[in-house]
Amino acid sequence: MTQRFGTALIAILAATPLAADERPLWEGYWTGNAAWCARAGAVGDETPTWYGRDGFFGIEWSCDIRTIQPTGMANSWALTTECLDAGYAYSETQMFLVTHEDRLLILNESGVTANLVRCEEGKN
Repeated sequence: MTQRFGTALIAILAATPLAADERPLWEGYWTGNAAWCARAGAVGDETPTWYGRDGFFGIEWSCDIRTIQPTGMANSWALTTECLDAGYAYSETQMFLVTHEDRLLILNESGVTANLVRCEEGKN
């Protein structure tokens, strides 16, 4: 019985959304080109993208996060977003997975993927 209780507790915790004050594991600056990390926080071309609790933001685009739901797999979440890109508004669902190598893998509903490296906090 104790094992069943432990398994049920783990399932409940895995399905619990982030607390309002909890920093998501995927929060920070991410990029496909590690050399761009030197310009984290700057505005312009060849800069990393900020991914945070409220959304993610690039030069001419942004996505506000509406919901964050754990997938049940370790370090992965399904996010629903409302985005604006060059004046075009759209909604999208994306899956985020932070790997044990500290990379952010993103898969959106149209099949587009990203494999990003985290920029060190000290460079932000």
